[in-house]
Amino acid sequence: MSMKKHIPMLLLLGLISAPARGESPYAKWSHGPSPDPSFFPIGVWLQEPALASRYKSAGVTLYVGLWKGPTEKQLSELKEAGMPVVCEQNEVGLHHLDDPTIIGWMQQDEPDNAQEVRDASGHKTYGPPVKPATIIERYNAMRAADPTRPVYLGLGQGVANDHWNGRGGAGKPEDYPQYVKGGDIVSYDIYPVATLPNGAEQLSIVAKGVDRLMNWTSGGRIIWNVIECTNSHGQGKATPQQVKAEV
Repeated sequence: MSMKKHIPMLLLLGLISAPARGESPYAKWSHGPSPDPSFFPIGVWLQEPALASRYKSAGVTLYVGLWKGPTEKQLSELKEAGMPVVCEQNEVGLHHLDDPTIIGWMQQDEPDNAQEVRDASGHKTYGPPVKPATIIERYNAMRAADPTRPVYLGLGQGVANDHWNGRGGAGKPEDYPQYVKGGDIVSYDIYPVATLPNGAEQLSIVAKGVDRLMNWTSGGRIIWNVIECTNSHGQGKATPQQVKAEV
């Protein structure tokens, strides 16, 4: 899931590990997602806060990511709409430690993919993924700055797609058990219909990645998943039936 503006993606809760039967896994954070048993995270990715009321009326329960934010204006609009958000822990965000609008902090998106770099002339190319140790270091720093909210880590399709070349030559499968230590809520995205050859016949690959996250975290992290719901990548658009099957 790249950091592009206006790409709605449906964020769904996968399997979770709770400390006791019937207890919400979110109860450990005083400013985290609602511990109410009825809370279910259905989110949109990187959407305009001005649209929050419309999304809320459609059943969306949170925003994930804010374009070049959070800013004071974005947080004000979300607060007015009663829409919680998982966002970056920037200076503005840290000034809102007592604001219930922010329910989680977001790590860099898809750090496991090859990262864009530019040479001295400004030419764009791609370098190696962010090292797992760096992600873990950032996680510890974010937790130290605010232990009252969970840290969200969103990984790329390499979680499930063993043929994905977007990690570059430096990416290794054995990195993933280390990456997942960099978040309290761990997620990943893969869009079979939009991006994979014969993707409509590979819908179960979504569950493959969820199973891997559960195994890599030994049930010790909350697992979310990102589901395709647009054709923003250009190859195809998942039908409602295909989206349901992925979920």
